[in-house]
Amino acid sequence: MGYRSQVVFAVAPELVDEFLAIMAANESVRDLLKKDDYDEGIEFNKYSEGDIFVHFDSIKWYESFSAIKLLNDFFAKHSTSEHEEFIRFIRIGEDWSSDIECFGYYYEDKIFVPNPGIQF
Repeated sequence: MGYRSQVVFAVAPELVDEFLAIMAANESVRDLLKKDDYDEGIEFNKYSEGDIFVHFDSIKWYESFSAIKLLNDFFAKHSTSEHEEFIRFIRIGEDWSSDIECFGYYYEDKIFVPNPGIQF
């Protein structure tokens, strides 16, 4: 089965064009982000007009997967720049008490980690 994570991220309208360009250029990213039967995947206009919101309750978030690497690269680029206010990313691993990644400030009051899951 492998190690699974809960992942939630959001992209503000200011960065949506760049995010959509990544999706357009990569079938693996498009396939990953498609809504599934469990209502996981991509949503548009969740918090504001033109934004993107994605959530997965149980995903293998491995850097070795090409789609995950592309998404991680996008968030890494913007988590250390003046664009940090336009993204929000949270990943909680199976050991939720010590395996949490959280960065970006976009709608941080709505996308946050209560104990023990992600609120959205």
